[in-house]
Amino acid sequence: MSIDYDALMLAFSMVFQVETILWMMAGIAVGVGVGAMPGLQSSTAVALMLPLTFNMPAATALGLLIGLYKGSVYGGSISAISFATPGAPESAATVADGHALMRQGKGKKALHMALYSSVTADFLSDVLTILMAPALALLALKFGPSERSWVLILAITLIGALSGRKLSKGMFSAALGLYIGTMGSDPIGMVPRNTFNLWWLRDGIPLPPLVIGIFAMSMVYQELLRPEVVGSTKQKLADVGALLKSKSEGLKLHEFLRCWKEIGIGLGVGSFVGLLPGLGATVGAFLSYAVAKQASPHKGFGEGALEGVAAAEAGNNATVGPTLVPLIAFGIPGSATAALIGGALVMQGATPSPRMFTLFPEIIYSLFIILLIGNIANLFIGRFFAGIYARLGEVPRRYLIPLIGLMAVMGTYSYQQNPYHVIIMLGMGLIGLAFRMFRIPEAPLVIAFMIAPLAEQNLRKAHLISREDWFTTLFNSPLSIGLAVACALSLYVSIRFQIASRVRAEKDD
Repeated sequence: MSIDYDALMLAFSMVFQVETILWMMAGIAVGVGVGAMPGLQSSTAVALMLPLTFNMPAATALGLLIGLYKGSVYGGSISAISFATPGAPESAATVADGHALMRQGKGKKALHMALYSSVTADFLSDVLTILMAPALALLALKFGPSERSWVLILAITLIGALSGRKLSKGMFSAALGLYIGTMGSDPIGMVPRNTFNLWWLRDGIPLPPLVIGIFAMSMVYQELLRPEVVGSTKQKLADVGALLKSKSEGLKLHEFLRCWKEIGIGLGVGSFVGLLPGLGATVGAFLSYAVAKQASPHKGFGEGALEGVAAAEAGNNATVGPTLVPLIAFGIPGSATAALIGGALVMQGATPSPRMFTLFPEIIYSLFIILLIGNIANLFIGRFFAGIYARLGEVPRRYLIPLIGLMAVMGTYSYQQNPYHVIIMLGMGLIGLAFRMFRIPEAPLVIAFMIAPLAEQNLRKAHLISREDWFTTLFNSPLSIGLAVACALSLYVSIRFQIASRVRAEKDD
């Protein structure tokens, strides 16, 4: 795919504006703080900030959301190292070595290693994203409606199977997302369906109320049901503050270069994991840590090894860019946060699909530029705010939760000034609460919700082209048959994996 130099120059002019740069830096600063606060994730931050982007230019909106994404994925390491409390699940792999270094008086060294390995792997994975996305989009343009339907079905089977420890929970989440995605009027006959005779559901469920309810309001409900655990954190905060003010124990260049192998492992594993829909940064971090530990068994992983921090943080941040590849190449979000960024693009009138490269090349180039310069901003902002956010990691929940609830209501209402959207958001919050209580992953629901309209549209097109012959609709080419086999294999492998895991668990008992 050739470079459109006019669109590239337009993208540079869109990105390198004061407004875009300031919003991107604000997104990173807020994202690092959100990541440092236990319980808040990148998807929560992006969901809450999504309403702000509705009236922004496309590049400015991308700057804010990608800044939030990058900052929050790194920010989780701050509380993981300082308090042994990961700010987000993807930072849990950092706790063992990071907090051990903290107890040894090397917390500043661990924080710096987390930052530098995160930014390095993130930058290199973004380069891979820029190289891979156009080639995949070019391939996707050759797909017909039947092939695109099978690709979307394959994505649903993958996100359902890979987004949780139990296949049934992941598939249930994906199935519910598909059902919610079909609510509203039929796209062909405009006949209302699944609306429960409520007129305000005839247009379907909008994305902002759904994601804000699932990710933000559900956490508010959960905290309201949970009795607050009161404990003194003054001594811990004093220890962290004294450590971060210290002039010693900073990371030296040779110590960073010594971890090149672990950062490389994190880059490779994290980038691969990011390309697969539904896996996300948590799997990237733990898998990178496990592979690095196997590759270097003599380095004392789990006992305060800088290599452990480097592998885990490189692994989770390397997923950020690649999760956007399936979004812009196939229109399939690679993660819940990528789905929210895709939703922002939809609000801008640029629906993610392979045709974005020809219809909106300036937006694609803007995305690529923001991915790269966002890492540079993350380096300096993360370094500056690390000490401050280490103190904010223990903000009392009684102050934080009401603020999140207020932002959720205001953000939902500001979308279209529709009070019924607030009702939808509150209802989705209850669904999210049930998911949290029963440990059902939310990401498959959101991704399947966004895939549902595309899958239905392509399936209906293929059905009409084949003159309503379902066999021809589904199996009209060798590629369609191959993708159908891939769907069956993915389910088979997932079921076998679940059976093997249960057998091992029973033997251990």
